[in-house]
Amino acid sequence: MRESFLKGAHPFIKLVFLVFLMLSSFFIFSFLGVLLAIPLFHTSVTEIMTLASNVQDARSIDLLKYLQLVQTFSLFIIPPFVFVFLEKERISPYFGFDQPAGKNSCLVVFVMVVALMPVNNFLSHWNQNIVFPEALKGLEQMLRAMEKSAEELTRAFMEMRSWGGYLFNIFLIALLPAVGEELTFRGVIQPLFIRWTRSAHAGIIITGAIFSFFHFQFFGFVPRWLLGIVFGYLFYWSRTLWVPMTAHFFNNALAVTAYWLAGSEQVEQEYDSIGVKDIYLLAGMIILALSLWWFYRNRKEPLPDSGITGPGM
Repeated sequence: MRESFLKGAHPFIKLVFLVFLMLSSFFIFSFLGVLLAIPLFHTSVTEIMTLASNVQDARSIDLLKYLQLVQTFSLFIIPPFVFVFLEKERISPYFGFDQPAGKNSCLVVFVMVVALMPVNNFLSHWNQNIVFPEALKGLEQMLRAMEKSAEELTRAFMEMRSWGGYLFNIFLIALLPAVGEELTFRGVIQPLFIRWTRSAHAGIIITGAIFSFFHFQFFGFVPRWLLGIVFGYLFYWSRTLWVPMTAHFFNNALAVTAYWLAGSEQVEQEYDSIGVKDIYLLAGMIILALSLWWFYRNRKEPLPDSGITGPGM
């Protein structure tokens, strides 16, 4: 049997090694991706930098989507597989891929994601209205400028004029992040923090915060943190990444579909306001709680190769 590369190492050491893998993979594949973009987009390195800063041009959006694809693979998909290969021998059991999610789990996950919409809208509205003290006004202005740039990029990405554009966005914005981010955050980082803190609750909450932080949107930090926590408990109770991957996919795919069907203006004016002040918030909270309770009641034993020990909570 192959000796584990990081056998017996402290979780902190493993986290540092994971970050090293992520950065190394990002720089290597980003470099290769830029070189490949030159013939693909009939451009030069200098022009790539110019195009990447312009979200108003259709050619720039195509390039940015390509770079987003490269980034997702290099940061979130390749490193966790390499990490687990170096630490463990069986990759599939580590992530619980040998355990199917099941039709009932998928149905409950879908209902849960729909119920999360008004809850997240409420938290997002509260988060966006946080006012910094006078001494930190400069920091607030910088963060809001970053938020505005992210919103402009999102609108540009969500401009879909054909079925092809819609399906590609489902792939790029819903499927790839669902796979990559769950592999990295729930599949690798969460078990490490659970071992480190010796608490499933602490590991899930900390991982959710890191998951939200990695999106670099302070005024959307709290609702994304909640998503990270929910995905974390789904993995911990189901013992398979298929479940949080499915939830993550549904969450992103619903947003893409809303933009496709209604357009950005209607989404921002109507869909994003659901749950801020109405009864949908209460209904969403109740359905969310019942959905989580269902997964808790049907929880499974710890994965043998994940390093998660102890009974289900």
